[in-house]
Order: sequence, then structure tokens, then C-alpha cells
Amino acid sequence: MGSGMRSLRWFLRLLARLFFRSVEIVGTENVPREGGGLLVAWHPNGLADGILLLGFSPRPVTFGARHGLFRLPIVGWLLRGAGAVPLYRRRDRGEPGARMSDEERRAANQRSLGALAVAARHSFVAIFPEGATHDEPRLLELRAGAARLFELAQEDGGDPALVPVGLHYERKHAFRSRALIAFYPPVDLPADLRPERGGARCPDPDRPATEGTFVDRLTGLIQQHLIEVTHPTESWELHRAMERVRSLVRAEQALREGVARLGRAPMQERDAGFARVWAGYRKQRAIDPRVVERLVARVSRYGEALQLLGLNDRDLDRLPVRRTAMRLILLCAEALIMLLLLPTLVLVGNLVNLPAALLVAFGARKFSKTRKEQAGLKMFLGLVILPTAWIVASLAVGLAWTEPLPGFDWRPEALWVRVGGMMALCGLSALLGLRYHRFIQELGRGLRALWMGGFRRGTVERLRRQRSALYDEVIGMVAVLDV
Repeated sequence: MGSGMRSLRWFLRLLARLFFRSVEIVGTENVPREGGGLLVAWHPNGLADGILLLGFSPRPVTFGARHGLFRLPIVGWLLRGAGAVPLYRRRDRGEPGARMSDEERRAANQRSLGALAVAARHSFVAIFPEGATHDEPRLLELRAGAARLFELAQEDGGDPALVPVGLHYERKHAFRSRALIAFYPPVDLPADLRPERGGARCPDPDRPATEGTFVDRLTGLIQQHLIEVTHPTESWELHRAMERVRSLVRAEQALREGVARLGRAPMQERDAGFARVWAGYRKQRAIDPRVVERLVARVSRYGEALQLLGLNDRDLDRLPVRRTAMRLILLCAEALIMLLLLPTLVLVGNLVNLPAALLVAFGARKFSKTRKEQAGLKMFLGLVILPTAWIVASLAVGLAWTEPLPGFDWRPEALWVRVGGMMALCGLSALLGLRYHRFIQELGRGLRALWMGGFRRGTVERLRRQRSALYDEVIGMVAVLDV
């Protein structure tokens, strides 16, 4: 890996870790250390999906990207720096720079696929077989491009691996939420899809594969494995119900096992729990759909009650008034200490970083056509707006600081020292702002818990009983189904 690629990967990891509170990476041992292949993933979160794969893959990856993205500021620079290959899809021919005939576009696309196939024989190519990003909880219909690329990579003795990747987000559009990247073992190809296989070919990657061709069979196999690693549901309502079942089972089980304080589940645990719940739901629905529909309705009503109260399943077991009040006192003491000891950092954070952060959020909403694009836009807008705000503020302070501050007899003579000091102050205040972002969330939860524990105790007890009854029903169903 060259120094340029290492620098780019380091930069993308930094960008992702600034936006997400945590990025969990599991299964890196499943990506072969030698040879080449394809990383195939679904595409639920726009540019953020590409940033995570490019930044955290255990091996460098090459991307095939819609040609229009190369024209965007910063995004185009990053794509070219990563060695991405432009793809000229039929659906994009109305974009600027795509004024070419079908024959020209097809020829350009074949050249791009050929370049990606060469890369896939020796390293890894990341591809989203759906062909477009989306906000659905289910997979879009897969296009034939990924299978066609794999077929091309098998030519001339190539033996690429096909590695499914699960991308999961806690709240994919939200700043400081969490993300999970799960690399799964390479697909064990059936004999007729291995390099020595025969079978008809589908020469045009834009045309849907006809039944029985190599591309058709491989596309079906990719879809099967992506379903296994992403657990897509039919609707967001059903997805939220399954997530609620996972959460209430975990909380009730911890209570019955005597766990004193249950923390937030790691993303890998959330994913595994959701997969078990979803598998049980599908099995029971096939046996008796009426039973499972009634259970889902009860779970939804329970979840709506929690949401109205601003609580989650874990909050029901940690509402003692005395302990909650003590936690709030400690949080307020922490805030007071910061204000007393670090007033300059707090002031700089409010004057410089807060307006810039609000501008990032406004810009992401204004310029994103759909919600799925907001996470990536927030990353890139923050990359531009925050440093610009720091530079402007630092230059303004450096040029305006002509006299010693009140109470001090010393002033840095060199302009670069004053500007550099202000830049460092902006950076530190941004880090402090991240801590305050979390502090406000904890304070809000504490106040709600204090209210519920002190004045709505009967409501909490009723919800606890509902959770216990739902848990017993779910566990009984799981035992019968052997999930």
C-alpha cells in the first residue's frame, strides 16, 4: 500500500470516528490476506457506506463509483485519490458529462469494468450490487453488475473471493451515533460458478440477466447472502418492532439474572440479537401468522408507551430517585467545574463551533435530496465548514490582538503564534463540545428518570409487568421454534 493510500485511509477513519461515536469492525479475519476478490454490501447510507468500507477494510479496496460523483468538490478528489473507477450507468445519462450515445457509454462502461476486474484479481473491489443508495429497510432489486464483474475477474485464471459485508447503523443520519462493519466468510461457490464452470454469459452489465445464465445464478446467490448478513424487513414498522423485542428481551433477561446496571448493547450484540428475533418471527409467521401478529401489536403498543415517556427498556430498571438525583448532581458538578476552570474553551466553543455545527446541519438538510444522503453530506460539510470557521476566527483574533489582554503584560509578537494558538483553542473547544453533547443527553435522561421514578412510579411498574409478560411469551416461542 502506498503512502498516499495510507494517508487517505487514515483520513477517512478519522472522519468516520469524528462523526460516529463508535465504529465497530468485526470479522476482518474473514477477508483473505492473499489474492483478490469482491466485497459486496448493501447501500443504506449514501457516501457513509463507502467511507466505512474504504477506511476500515483490512485490505485496500478499489471502488466503482457513479461518474457524476467525480465532479463533486472534495468527493471527487477523494475518489480519485482512492483510485476509484467511474461507471457510466444508463440511468445517469442525463447528468452533466454524460452526454454520450448508448454505444459510447457502453464502451466506456466496459473499459471501467475491465479495469475493476483486473483489480479484483490481485486486490479487493468494493461494490454495492443494488446499484443505488436508499432509505428502505429491505434490499433493492440487485443489478447484474456485481456478478458480471466477478465473472470478468475469473477470466485468465482468476480465482476471486466473494466476501459479503454487513453495514449496520444505530441511527444512520444522526451525529455521534454508532456503526458496525461485519465482514463474513467468503461465499462457498457451487461447482457451476467456479472458474472452471461453463454456462451462458450475459455480455451487457446494464441488461437484466436472463434466467439460467452465470450472471443470473450468481446474482441470486449474492442476494441470498446479503439477506443473511443484513436481515432486511418488509417495513420500518416491522423493523422497529423486531428491534423492540430484541431490546426488551435483553433488559428483562439482565434483570432476572441480577445484573446491577445494564449498559448499552455493543453494535455486534445488537446485530446478533436482531438476527435471532427476526429468524424466530419468520418461523412463527409461517406456522401461525395470527399469533405473531398479535404479539407484534402488543410489542408496538409497549414501545409507543415508552417513546411517549422518553424512556427505553433499560430505564425501567434504574429509576431509584436517590441514585438518579445523585447522578444529576454529579453531572451538574462536572459542568460547573468545566465552566469555572475552562471558561475560554467554553466561550470559543459557543462562538465558533456552535454556529458552524448549525450551518453543517442546515446545509445537509438543504442540499441532500433524500435523508439517506445526510450522513455523508454532514461529514464533508463539516470537513469544509469547521476548519474554515477555525481559520477565519484565528486570523481575526490574530490580527485584532494588538494589545496585551487585561491582567497580562505579555502578548505574542509573531502573528503565526497568535493564529496557531487560536486554532489549537478551536480544536480543543470542539472536543469539549463533543463531551457536552453527550452530557446534555445524559442530563435529559436523568431528568426524565427522576420524574418517572418520583411521580409516575405506577406507570413504570405497569410497563415492567408488560415487559415481563412479553419476555415470557417471546422466550417460550423461541424455545418451541429452537431459534
